[in-house]
Amino acid sequence: MSLNRDANQILGLDGARALSVAAVLLYHAGFGWMGGGFLGVELFFVISGYLITHLLLREERIELGRFWIRRLRRLLPALLVVILAVEALGVFWMGGAASQFRGDLLASLFYLENWYQIRSGSSYFADAGHPLLRHLWSLSVEAQFYLVWPFLVLAGRRVLKRRWMMVSGLALMALGSALLMALRVDPANPSSVKALESLNRVYLGTDTRASGLLVGALLAVLPRPDESLRRAWVLDVAALGALVGLGAFCCLAETDGIFLYRGGFLCVDLLMALVIAALIVPGTRVLRALLGWAPLEALGRRSYGIYLWHWPIFRVVAPGLQGGQGFALRVGLTLLLSEISYRWVETPIRQGVLGRWWSSHPGIGPWRRRLVLASGMGLLTASLAGAAVLIRRPAYIDEVQASLKASAAALDGGTPVSTPALPPPGSVATVPVRLPLPPPDPVLEAVPLEGLSVTAIGDSVMKGAALSLKAAGEARLGEGQLTINAEECRSFARALGVVQTYRQQERLGEVVVIHLGANNSNLDSRNFAHLMEALSDRRSVWFLTAKSDKAEAVEAVNRSLQAMVARYPNAHLYDWRSASEAHPELFYSDQTHLRPEGSRFYAREIFARIASDVLRSQPPKQARQATPERPADAKAAPAEAN
Repeated sequence: MSLNRDANQILGLDGARALSVAAVLLYHAGFGWMGGGFLGVELFFVISGYLITHLLLREERIELGRFWIRRLRRLLPALLVVILAVEALGVFWMGGAASQFRGDLLASLFYLENWYQIRSGSSYFADAGHPLLRHLWSLSVEAQFYLVWPFLVLAGRRVLKRRWMMVSGLALMALGSALLMALRVDPANPSSVKALESLNRVYLGTDTRASGLLVGALLAVLPRPDESLRRAWVLDVAALGALVGLGAFCCLAETDGIFLYRGGFLCVDLLMALVIAALIVPGTRVLRALLGWAPLEALGRRSYGIYLWHWPIFRVVAPGLQGGQGFALRVGLTLLLSEISYRWVETPIRQGVLGRWWSSHPGIGPWRRRLVLASGMGLLTASLAGAAVLIRRPAYIDEVQASLKASAAALDGGTPVSTPALPPPGSVATVPVRLPLPPPDPVLEAVPLEGLSVTAIGDSVMKGAALSLKAAGEARLGEGQLTINAEECRSFARALGVVQTYRQQERLGEVVVIHLGANNSNLDSRNFAHLMEALSDRRSVWFLTAKSDKAEAVEAVNRSLQAMVARYPNAHLYDWRSASEAHPELFYSDQTHLRPEGSRFYAREIFARIASDVLRSQPPKQARQATPERPADAKAAPAEAN
């Protein structure tokens, strides 16, 4: 077995780490084909669960103090450097915007970031602003595991005398965590507010994300042969298939996919355990050769620093530079800083270089403890001082988040909330108006829509415009005739589950409006066919093209939409992107979410499309009676497709 004195020296395990962190980087870079790259964190959990349990089990006597000191020496120095760097960025450069992450500073330092995010109600899935420490939730989950797990291992040794008992106990714990996730998650809840809350809770909770750590621990407890397996090639082939399966998960999974939370994470855990098994069982060769490639191993040894640095860099460095150039710049800077961290922070402290240096300089021996204490106190004081400076600053009001929070009251199942204060006039840079907005079409404005029931399904773009959409719905349809279901980071695949839920509850409107696509660039034709099958008896289904700062990604969605909508007689496509492209003043700085005037225009255009369909379906005589003569100088509203 390729296992040296240090359990981290399993050939190929660092290579597995490298693939895991690469998946996370590609996901956070916004590459649509890596929509499930967030699962790289789950792979880290399995690896950590295995290594920590292996280290504990091979100790004849577990010394808790030494165990925790080793963990802190391995993890805390690099984390502290990142926190100090982010603090400095906030104090000297970001101004009031730094208040977006000031609450995360102490939570991250004390490894409570995941519970802080759950308690504060901030959505992990919201892709806006500068939450520069939000990714540290996963380190908090691991640190909480490291705190509790040695006690459970000690208890297991005393109570569960036989190995099969420990195996059974770990299997039950892993299944229990997965079952808890399945029971608590509710992404199909008609209330988009409750759906998002449930996703946030199970994605970040230590109890619901413990299955990966526990599956890794289970692998460490399972007996392994001392000699090479005669048919090790069977395990090689199975593990290679598991690696391919993990790649498929990373490409196809979505953060709000129901399967992921009802067994999907556990499947990923088991596949990763099979990969690790092929690296630790004697006689296997294939995966050890693939993942043991020297450059991959070197990258894996730096994966901790890469993970720590990549998210702040991806959020603040050249946000306007998209495509390959922007990705190369941000990844290059991430690799540079992680290399500095690895060479001059992580490795020296982990290997005791400082202690050996002090030993070789006997003159400073008496001052050694004082130097260590002074250095630690200095870093802690600097960290607390930076946090104090940021806490005293006025709260930064993010316009997009304020609009989303205020609009939550207009959603189906939403509860009234106090409207957050917006920045005073003149405090936010405005975009000059390029062209006047087209005036309302008096013909379409006069079409009676009273009593028509409409269901609107969307992502954060629709959520931000929900107040205007609801006001327009009450004016045109009547009170209670419009149902809005929108949530942040919703993918197109999720529309089917929402539609099916409303059908079961007999609450699906005669007209359905769907505006999705800003969060993924992969529109699956089979899923779309199932969606339209569920909507085949609706009067009309209106799809809006996507518009966001991720221009290349939404273009792929819009092309797919244009081709798919044309196949169904009751489906129509409104080119929202073209209608709004010439009006940047309608959008916040992210060129995705709508300002109040943009929300009103958005609502007006949606109901104009619904009215146009109603007008087409009316008999000619009735249509002439229902609509006034159109002024000759009135400009046409943006054209619809199909």
